[in-house]
Amino acid sequence: MKVRPNRPEDQALAAQLAEACAGLSPLESALLIAEAMREVYGGTWKIAADGTGRFSIRTES
Repeated sequence: MKVRPNRPEDQALAAQLAEACAGLSPLESALLIAEAMREVYGGTWKIAADGTGRFSIRTES
């Protein structure tokens, strides 16, 4: 994964994602966040369920 310095627009993106995820299911939120991460960082991202209804998003190596 490319590491980029914190930029002012990162705060705006985080706020937009939080607003967009409001009312979505955990899986829908994970899909939306993974898409945003792909757009920002590039590459392929994997979503994994942990069995408690939570999801993690990781880069595929």
